[in-house]
Amino acid sequence: MIDAKLIAALSAPEDSERRFAAEEISESGDPGAADILVSQLHREGSRAVKEAILRGLSRIWTSNPVDSIIALLKDDDPFVRAEAADMLQRRANDAMEGLNHLMRGDDKDLRKFSVDILSQASIGAPDALYFAALKDGDINVVISAIENVGASRRSAFAQPVLAIALESSQPMVICACLETLAQIGTEPTLDALRARYPDAAEVPGIYQQPFLKLLGGAAGAESIEEICRTIERKGASVYEVAIDAITRIVARHQVSELNPICEAELCGLLQPELDAGVCFHLIRLLGHFTGSIRVALAVLPYIHDPDRTLALAAVESLANSSDSRVESALQSLLSTVSDPEINEELEELLRRRPRWNSPLSSSPN
Repeated sequence: MIDAKLIAALSAPEDSERRFAAEEISESGDPGAADILVSQLHREGSRAVKEAILRGLSRIWTSNPVDSIIALLKDDDPFVRAEAADMLQRRANDAMEGLNHLMRGDDKDLRKFSVDILSQASIGAPDALYFAALKDGDINVVISAIENVGASRRSAFAQPVLAIALESSQPMVICACLETLAQIGTEPTLDALRARYPDAAEVPGIYQQPFLKLLGGAAGAESIEEICRTIERKGASVYEVAIDAITRIVARHQVSELNPICEAELCGLLQPELDAGVCFHLIRLLGHFTGSIRVALAVLPYIHDPDRTLALAAVESLANSSDSRVESALQSLLSTVSDPEINEELEELLRRRPRWNSPLSSSPN
């Protein structure tokens, strides 16, 4: 039996008294504690007290049915709804049946909550839920379903998402589709989109980055030149995503040679003003192509960069070079470098020097 003084304290004028009472009630072990706290939650005005009540309810409901938590998704306070959703995400498997029921309801916010929460279930939300959500009349429910399909790598939904991308006129929906297809799409998916987006450099700005991600995930080596052309036309706004896309294509297709146009474009990006993070990934990418003297000499100055991360990346990236100028520069650096990690990498690289003159395999793009 909960002490009547604690129940009375829930109506006290001081927030601290109500918060203390809520905490004590939640720890009482009384079967009626949850109902008392939910009732208080609906009339409580203090955020601090609401947080205490929700923490208490989370403890109480650890082993009980989740219907009471689901009911909080209908609360008028956005904070309470968000906290209830967070609790349900931690118990998504238990909430499956109740949330499926909400998906068939009229409340669009509850349908969106249901999609988001069920995406966290370890056993996976049923396909029927996602098929229904992708056809929902509310755009936010559709976008949530598209995003969650991508996040959970549900490749079986590539075709429905592709159909939405081709049919929709809503920019946010199309962006979500392209982002998801970058994660689950295949070469035929990309081929189907070519009717709408024949050239990455001409893709409208809002769609450009997700489309480049899609190229990275699904395109062949021939698309490297298309991506380089996009870099040339669009500039710094696409550097990071474009370099990542090329890196993924190179790894997937084992490309080891660039055509002169792409060599010039990528080497030309190595400028002092380039963001250090982008520069690091670009140097690592160019490491696949330092068998080319032009590429090797573009990377070479970075072995002296004061940023040790860039210097180490440059040293590692020169492993494919057989140019005597590269070897001479590395030998010189070895006698002056004080960083033990760079020193170790240099020694290993120079020890492998006899292998540098071996013929390099190439797969021109």
